[in-house]
Amino acid sequence: MTELCNPFLITVTGPSGTGKDSVINALCKHDGHICRYASCTTRTMRDGEQEGIDYYYVSHEEFASRVASGDIVEHSHHYGNMYGNILAPVKAILEVGNNPIKDITVSGAKAYDKILPGQVFKIALLPPSRERLFARLTKRNPNLSDEGKARFKLIADDLEHLHDPSYTFTNPDMKGSKLTEYDAVFVNDDLEVTVYAIAKRIEEERAKRGA
Repeated sequence: MTELCNPFLITVTGPSGTGKDSVINALCKHDGHICRYASCTTRTMRDGEQEGIDYYYVSHEEFASRVASGDIVEHSHHYGNMYGNILAPVKAILEVGNNPIKDITVSGAKAYDKILPGQVFKIALLPPSRERLFARLTKRNPNLSDEGKARFKLIADDLEHLHDPSYTFTNPDMKGSKLTEYDAVFVNDDLEVTVYAIAKRIEEERAKRGA
């Protein structure tokens, strides 16, 4: 497989329940140049998780060291643990001529944009409707319906403005951003159709960049 001449990082940002993981997994299977990478965390590994696949699991001391060195470009604190987006695997994937891809908050995407100017392609992924999103969040697992309802409340205010380019989003993943700040916007109504549309747009972006 011929490497790309001008590879770029692809970030996928959207509210909880929009199918970001499913879209990214399908894109990776469809296109051998698209490679997902792991974030860094101080929490312990859970059953079924793998080092370097789900996360890079580090101590609090190593996490702090990576922040100081600049390898962790953006981080957050959740339930006593730290989570950080790291630079090393992104650079490694770019250097071999592939496109790294990440499900990420808008703040994380902007952090990469500052460090890799002109090398970040930012995608916004939106749900088709409030009804469909509510169903996705509460029917994934009956035991998680309460968690799903809580997540829905964090997103509900935004669902009346999904297609308004002047609206400033409030949900945790997109907080403070507008649709005009993303390079491409997709509504994930049908997974196969969405993946095809995103893959086509990525090919167009490669051609535009001479990749």
